[in-house]
Amino acid sequence: MRVVPRRSQRRARRYASAAGTTITLLAGMALIGPAASSLASARAEPDAAADQTPRSPSAAASTSAPTTAARLRALADTIQAGPGDTQTGPYNYHHIRRWILDTTGTPAPRPNTPAVFAVEIRRWSADDGSGRIVETQLGPDDQFTGADPNHRSTDAEFAAAPPVRTDYPAGNLGSPIHPPLATDPQALARQLATADPLPDGPQSTLLTIDELYASYYLPRPVRAAALRVLANVAGLTYHQAAADRLGRIGVAVSLEHRNRRYTLILDPATGQLLASQQQLIAPHAYLPVPVGLVTYYTLFIDQGRQPDLNQPAPAGHR
Repeated sequence: MRVVPRRSQRRARRYASAAGTTITLLAGMALIGPAASSLASARAEPDAAADQTPRSPSAAASTSAPTTAARLRALADTIQAGPGDTQTGPYNYHHIRRWILDTTGTPAPRPNTPAVFAVEIRRWSADDGSGRIVETQLGPDDQFTGADPNHRSTDAEFAAAPPVRTDYPAGNLGSPIHPPLATDPQALARQLATADPLPDGPQSTLLTIDELYASYYLPRPVRAAALRVLANVAGLTYHQAAADRLGRIGVAVSLEHRNRRYTLILDPATGQLLASQQQLIAPHAYLPVPVGLVTYYTLFIDQGRQPDLNQPAPAGHR
């Protein structure tokens, strides 16, 4: 067990690769992913703002369908309570898996080689910035298994790697999004903006939604507000069905920006984020890898509140 000494406050939610490189969530972020085939075959409905095709009034009335924004607002109105909504305790608890396509850098047995870095994370965090992270990291994968858009994850994937536990005193495990979380969509949007104060496109909102879910357990009113924040993002495409890496089926929204497609998969019953993905749709900026690979994926296996730092019973998703 490692204990992080008390130090000046800084971003503590980092994930070090086996090659020794450190990757922060909002720096070089590549989002999670449903299988590309699932998204391609799903019913895709771009937001009406992106459709500029002229139509006669009668044609528009007869062919109109709910926009992505309308679907997200309707979802916000109908989401139900999830298992975590009945849990109590001072700790936000997350069990996630993350895959990041990057380079081994130097020094490394194979320096500057593209590879996938995978980590399983169990995270307990209190509002005072204290908590615990248990990480299980895999070695660099130069076969890009974890970047395959059709990759499916099981417990066996991480079973052979040793977990490393790190305890954090108060002030050392935090998020740029500070509690309490707003339930008003406009106020929540302002909170999310603090995580990315210099956004370079609409994908920034999707990235900060991922940051929000990875940092806190969101009760139902906050989940509803997050859906309404998403509804205000221009250019989103709605997908009726998309599978995450556990095979769970959700609804999805995506948008394309520069060389990537950003996707969020949501539980249609509770509104919770199941997965977040970034996938290459054009050549990578610095890695000689094929177009179509997933550069970043976060899989939310379990999320809730916990009374202590003990590992809860498995969520039963697997």
